[in-house]
Amino acid sequence: METRNILIIDDDQMLTKSLQAILKEHQYNVDVANDTKTGMEKFNAHRPDLLILDVMMASDLEGHKLAHNLKRDPENKDLPVLVITGMMDKMGVNIRDAFEGIEALPSVTMLDKPFETEELLATVQQMIAGTRGD
Repeated sequence: METRNILIIDDDQMLTKSLQAILKEHQYNVDVANDTKTGMEKFNAHRPDLLILDVMMASDLEGHKLAHNLKRDPENKDLPVLVITGMMDKMGVNIRDAFEGIEALPSVTMLDKPFETEELLATVQQMIAGTRGD
């Protein structure tokens, strides 16, 4: 089985360490960046098989903007992007509605925090399998 590469971009270092440990335990190569600048440097150096992004980072909607910018590049149109957020239904606002159809972007899935490990792993496996045509 080919080892798949995952890049996590999230400013929450506790979360990135947890995600990295879980995914490594399941035989994924995982790289982490705690800001979008470093994340893009790592992305450009070694294009991952899956990108995991937080929505809210140093600036509001920073992860959302990064996902949109990446998906505008035809080279990245099929790159699976897992967007994680703790803002899904906070204060009576559904974040999916506020994000102007981010899930309409090719290969973008949203996952609400907190999530179960099994849910994360199933989502990652499904998204990566889709890139191989499994």
